[in-house]
Amino acid sequence: MNPTANVIDFASYRKRKRKQAQQRARAMWEMYARNAGLQATQWAQAAKASETRHHA
Repeated sequence: MNPTANVIDFASYRKRKRKQAQQRARAMWEMYARNAGLQATQWAQAAKASETRHHA
């Protein structure tokens, strides 16, 4: 195998790995945002529930 073929393979390997890392990071951010949104919703519901208990 000649050296230029190795360089081309290495470049495509890096490109593929970079794409995989970007996809993984995007998925992690989506999960983080979903969990943060869920926690905010739960917190708001809990605050509303405790507010109605105080006024009752």
